[in-house]
Amino acid sequence: MSQTSVSQTSWRPECRWPSARPHRALFRLAVWLAALLAALTHGALAPVRAEDFAERAHALVTPYIEAGLFSGVILVAKDGQPVFRRAYGLADREWEIPNTPQTHFRIGSLTKAFTAAAVLKLAEAGRLGLDDSVRRWVPIVPEAWAGVSLRHLLQLRSGIINFTALPNYYDQIARVDHTPAQIVALTTGDPLLFPPGERFEYSNTNYVLLGMVIEAASGQSYEATLRETILAPLGLKQTGYDDLTVILPRRAAGYRRGRAQWRNAVPMAASSAYAAGALYSTVDDLLAWDEALAGPRLLSEASRAAMFADNGTGYALGWFVSRVFGKPGDPASGHRIVGHAGSIPGFLSINDVYPDDRLTVIVLSNTETAPAQKIARDLAALHLGHYEAPEEIVLEDVILDRYPGTYRLGPRAVLTVARAGKGLSARLDGPGLREPAFPFVPESDRTFVSPVADMRLTFETEPDGIPTGVILHRDHRDRTGPRVSEAEARSVLAAPPREHREVAIDRSGLPALAGRYALAPGSEIAVSVEDGRLFAQGTRQPRHELVPEGERAFFLRTLDAEITFTTDDTGRITGLILHQNGLETEAPRLPEESSPASRLGPRAGSPPNPKGSN
Repeated sequence: MSQTSVSQTSWRPECRWPSARPHRALFRLAVWLAALLAALTHGALAPVRAEDFAERAHALVTPYIEAGLFSGVILVAKDGQPVFRRAYGLADREWEIPNTPQTHFRIGSLTKAFTAAAVLKLAEAGRLGLDDSVRRWVPIVPEAWAGVSLRHLLQLRSGIINFTALPNYYDQIARVDHTPAQIVALTTGDPLLFPPGERFEYSNTNYVLLGMVIEAASGQSYEATLRETILAPLGLKQTGYDDLTVILPRRAAGYRRGRAQWRNAVPMAASSAYAAGALYSTVDDLLAWDEALAGPRLLSEASRAAMFADNGTGYALGWFVSRVFGKPGDPASGHRIVGHAGSIPGFLSINDVYPDDRLTVIVLSNTETAPAQKIARDLAALHLGHYEAPEEIVLEDVILDRYPGTYRLGPRAVLTVARAGKGLSARLDGPGLREPAFPFVPESDRTFVSPVADMRLTFETEPDGIPTGVILHRDHRDRTGPRVSEAEARSVLAAPPREHREVAIDRSGLPALAGRYALAPGSEIAVSVEDGRLFAQGTRQPRHELVPEGERAFFLRTLDAEITFTTDDTGRITGLILHQNGLETEAPRLPEESSPASRLGPRAGSPPNPKGSN
């Protein structure tokens, strides 16, 4: 479903610091693997020989296993035949039952491709048209949605808001069964974000509506239609509509990390995902599914062309479309990829297909910590000859021992750095943050990079090498902070939140604040005015009212966050500062466009960079 369950209570750009087991074993292994992989990739990059790939793929994945980040099954196939197929970790932690390639995983938004195929099958049979109005098939929707076609729904270009971004979705809505009509009713009171067809905006509501359309056009349930038109004809016996009341052999349990220990994921009823994310499957069934879509076995040539045509938006019918491993600045270079990510409580999934290379990479995980997209992309890079392993750097203890300490990165945020084997660990603490320590290995004597995520630490030092501060590169931005004493760090973290008090302001000036503000690539805050009230909405987030405590200062009642608008010397609004989780994040104002100020930007997915879609 929504790829960003982590983002329901935070406007930070989407990035998780995965949990880790004891770090010493991880760092010994990470350093050893860095040397091994460097040796394996010595010389010019070239596609890996089939007989070598499985061993090297396992070496690439091993650091994630040792760090406790990944549990699940991975399959890489060339020309429809597996060249790497391996299970890791536990399907059930309470009974210590291991995952196997036959384990069933909830696949979240990978369901969308199945839903799109079912719609195309009905279109081929003349039961519906892709340009039909949604109101023809779902008459309960508002009149304002009359201009929304089935094609708009399939392409995520309807303008209908995403019901999984509602603030109470995971805590309340997702836990109990709902009818599709009840799910859609959650969004019918909100206006469209933009005129249908104007742009792409990820919304799970679109695919719930498509499930209702399938039922209306076929005369039977969504599950029955899927089974009769897709699953049974293709022999996909290990794929189905999830029902937690049914005994499903080899079902994986889903897990999350909380307060430095494993916990069962938040319960989620399949009906609350429905045609947007309710299926389960195995890696073998998903490979068979991908192979069926590569030829005429399921869909006609015209339908397959429509399914994978994105028309420049990056999203086709149930699939993201992009290119990867290309030349910088040349978007037409690289390898063509179609894929999707899935993310529901306790599960993450990736299904990436490189059609011109006849390469498929499937990652199914039953932990929310899994860096599934990075694993999938690195495995593809390894197979295609684009993977560059890090070189081993070993620092003396006297150098490593300089850096442990506490560093203040925000008004109420502290980074704690510690020794961990031949590297470091770092943990960010602040209000609303409960992130575990995260490992870093040396890149130089002052720079350390995470072996399992795109993060980097750079230490500022005096001439004698003593550190005075740190730069944390994360979420496509650098945060700099001074080294502070442990007592000051404790004081910072113990400081109570500032009390807010609403004040009366001249609301005629609010329209000047409306616009789009860039938090990070692909992550924005859209500010709008409605009935004399100011609202802010983050990318893939629900809308929140901004309550004034000054002419340029506002707070949120629904989140522990504040926003301060910045101006230039002429008084023109140039950006905002988001105060949240103890950090201050500057967001410059984006140039005006023809699209409404409420535009939320592209949806992260796979490809080009699904951090979980779904």
